[in-house]
Amino acid sequence: MQQNRDPPPYPEKLTIALLGKTNPLKDAIGNKILSAEDYFNSASNDLVVGENNSFIVIKTHDFFDEKCKHPDQQIIDFMAISYPGPNLFMLVMDPGNTQEEKVVAQISKLQDIFGENITTHLVVMLPDVQSSQSLSHLREIFHVQLGSADDNLVHECRRWSPIRNSFLFNYKNYTQEAVTRRRAALEKRRYNPPSEDATAGTRLYVTPDNIFNIVLLGQTGTGKSASGNSILSLGSSKSRPRPFVSRPSSIPVTKVCDARFMSQGFGMPVRVVDTPDFFHDELRNPEAQVAECRKYCQRGECVVLLVLQLGRVTDGERGILEKLEDMLGWKLREETIVVLTHADDLRESLVDHVNSNPALRDIVDKCSFRCKVLNNNSKGTKQVVDLIRSIPNYEKRFPKLAKKESSECLLC
Repeated sequence: MQQNRDPPPYPEKLTIALLGKTNPLKDAIGNKILSAEDYFNSASNDLVVGENNSFIVIKTHDFFDEKCKHPDQQIIDFMAISYPGPNLFMLVMDPGNTQEEKVVAQISKLQDIFGENITTHLVVMLPDVQSSQSLSHLREIFHVQLGSADDNLVHECRRWSPIRNSFLFNYKNYTQEAVTRRRAALEKRRYNPPSEDATAGTRLYVTPDNIFNIVLLGQTGTGKSASGNSILSLGSSKSRPRPFVSRPSSIPVTKVCDARFMSQGFGMPVRVVDTPDFFHDELRNPEAQVAECRKYCQRGECVVLLVLQLGRVTDGERGILEKLEDMLGWKLREETIVVLTHADDLRESLVDHVNSNPALRDIVDKCSFRCKVLNNNSKGTKQVVDLIRSIPNYEKRFPKLAKKESSECLLC
């Protein structure tokens, strides 16, 4: 039932909701509004919020995905984060979905979810001028604005927003109590990174998606990407995701956070996340990449693999655990396994090797002696199975996997 409430005062900072199917244009529009190059990306369908001094931008789930298992929860999450309602909705149509029937279908779906008056706060974002011209009559039919991601986008966002009038959810399909209760829960997950750069996104929310994350951290040249590919090999050949880009180099090969989903091999969905060297001088926009990593690297929802090269602890790796904890905002040593690559070079027991290197021993001690070796040139999976079974609370996190007695069952 629509409640008779006065709209909140028109704010100096506008809240904009990006709607539509997951696609690069949706990310590009969000990044353009925030004046950030890599704040949003299409690696997943998470609900993410970015903020600068002028805008709060909410990148929503794909509400049009008919295969989504929990659409109501995704909608409530969005309503909770944007409560009492955004100033502007942007329905982003990617180049493959600009046919009139598809645009009309998505507008109608939004009206069904949020109420017919959503169109008074809605801009349909199109990929090119030709699409805008061919669909111009929709302005009169639905009373919506049509726009594109041109150089005047930031200015246009304020022009499109109804003056002194934020959108108010009508709670036709969802109760206000459920939304406000969910908002309180999500507030506990709010993240404020240390950067105060007014030109970049400075806040991030992310809602849980019940996918366990394996996050690889470490410096350039240690073998993070190759280790990620070794983990991906646990999946069956038919369902195995494409490998991470991996090659020997003294400069970063991995320049952005890169995620792969595994539906088989663990008994539950798992996301493997490769990351750049956050401390490398040649990494562009490290603050945005740290914010992206933070989405996946959250207490209780991940394991961190701190990748080092066997026989080598560089000056930059001394104190790396503390640097990463400061950067990511929690005591991740409690969920970290030290992974030593180039296991084929090991000429003594792992315990003796660790004890003979004080810098390495210090890192391993802080991670409660969780340390494994990997030979990323090996085609077998036994070493990776051994690594996975050293994940803290392994039995509780992977109960189906824990019951399997042989490594071959991992490939079922």
